[in-house]
Amino acid sequence: MAFSIFTYYKVICFPFCFPQVYLPMAHIKKTSFKIALRKDKTLSNGFHPVCLRIIHNRKPRYYGLKYEEGTISSAPNKWNSEIGRFNRNRELNQKIEFYELKARNVLREFENKDFSFQAFERSYFKQYDNTKIIPYIDKLIEKFKSENRHGNAQVYKDTKNRLKEFHEKAKFEHVDLKFLESFQKYLLDKGNSTNSISIYLRTLRATYNKAIAEDVFSSSEFPFKKFKIKTGNTVKRSLSKSDMIKFINYEAEIPERKQRSLDYFTFSYLCRGMNLKDMALLKWDENIMGDRIIYIRTKTANTRAKTEHHIIKIESEIKNILNRYSSDREYVFPILETGLPALTIRYRILSTLKHISKDIREIAKELKINQADKITHYWARHTYATTLKRSGISTAIISEALGHSSEATTKAYLDKFEQTEIDGTFKHLL
Repeated sequence: MAFSIFTYYKVICFPFCFPQVYLPMAHIKKTSFKIALRKDKTLSNGFHPVCLRIIHNRKPRYYGLKYEEGTISSAPNKWNSEIGRFNRNRELNQKIEFYELKARNVLREFENKDFSFQAFERSYFKQYDNTKIIPYIDKLIEKFKSENRHGNAQVYKDTKNRLKEFHEKAKFEHVDLKFLESFQKYLLDKGNSTNSISIYLRTLRATYNKAIAEDVFSSSEFPFKKFKIKTGNTVKRSLSKSDMIKFINYEAEIPERKQRSLDYFTFSYLCRGMNLKDMALLKWDENIMGDRIIYIRTKTANTRAKTEHHIIKIESEIKNILNRYSSDREYVFPILETGLPALTIRYRILSTLKHISKDIREIAKELKINQADKITHYWARHTYATTLKRSGISTAIISEALGHSSEATTKAYLDKFEQTEIDGTFKHLL
């Protein structure tokens, strides 16, 4: 059939006469855009964000618009929805016109090629395309060091090294589901433990979030939403109450350093599993108040909105340990001195932890304690928690004592402790 001008006229005006020609036109994919006020979202300032709305195949996607002072936002009574502009704000309207013109130019690129939101984002936010992950992590590491957060700096450095081995020139735009799965497989093939891989991936996720929050990179897709980070079941170690009492009552003559190691280990157990850094930072004038020890956990000091003080009553067993150390010093225990830089403090504590674990293992062997060759200083905290659990103390109280943010954290912390007791139930079957 010849397609004449007359045929064209009939197709347009009388489509029911030529269904085989007309119907396919209904499937043409169209993309449109508009500047819109998202009234379903409210920012901390009480206003709604001004967004670029792209609609493709009837699916909308919103992109927040920013200027020097932050996200462009407006109250409904100051916004003209018909034209997508402020009623009176020449400066911001000019900024919006810039975003609108940019969107129009980018959409023209898709007139002769398939459109996708990801492809649009790559073109629209092309100033971010060259952002590589490794240099950005380096900046974060320097920031952590400047804030004396050397533990965080080390975690990000380790993650950077693993990522560098995998894909040295990786950009934020490369991070999708396939990238994450490949990175995880690479780490597994290299012999990394499940827990180590979990730390690396969670750190990469935090880096990705920081880059978006700081406008270093922009994407409406969040690959970590579909990617589940696996965590391993770390085998928790703890002593029985009777074995811990053997340490507390140990009275053999031993070198001074080994005595200090024993004191630190038992002090941690008696003081609700206090970690060594918190012990090292205890000061006579600031933390020893009458018959109480009052301190703030360094692990959570910067992560919680409200500062929480931990208050421990100085029972006689705790007092016996404190009495062995001079109150003439600023710090309770001879681990740190006044004026040490943060990095030196970190290395001093790590070194002390190694000495404690070595000395405690030797004492444990002398006391004929099971698994003596595996004991570390952290066993004191685990032992404190399991001793309370086995004594019938509620998880809520244990959670409060340990300084956990929720009972769920404490439950996960305790879940793996009791495998030997579970194994022992078999004897009741026969």
